[in-house]
Amino acid sequence: MESKISIEKEELIHKKILESGEEGISQQELARKMGLSTRELATIVKKLIDKKMIAKKAIKENGKSVIKLYAIKTVQESYIYINLNSIDQIPCFTCKLLFKCDNGAHVNPSSCTKLSSWILSIV
Repeated sequence: MESKISIEKEELIHKKILESGEEGISQQELARKMGLSTRELATIVKKLIDKKMIAKKAIKENGKSVIKLYAIKTVQESYIYINLNSIDQIPCFTCKLLFKCDNGAHVNPSSCTKLSSWILSIV
């Protein structure tokens, strides 16, 4: 289990990477700003990459290859509300032949008169 200090460091590092925006931030610069050793930062960066919170890319900057860190933008949760009031009226739930009902079987949804009647009643 992760320690509270480790989680707090992860959050601070993630926040700093988020603040860097589209430009990203080099690992060396981040280590310097956070006052961490490159080894400690590398461990935390790996955890954040595994959690899909950041991405690491090697880019050319002033002729040198630099590893930059970028925050991964996540899609905000959205809630979909579904009205399930009529679900208890689906005839399949009370049908004695439910376990024999299958596509291609003698008893099947496409030839069921009870199911067809119920679908037509809700349209």
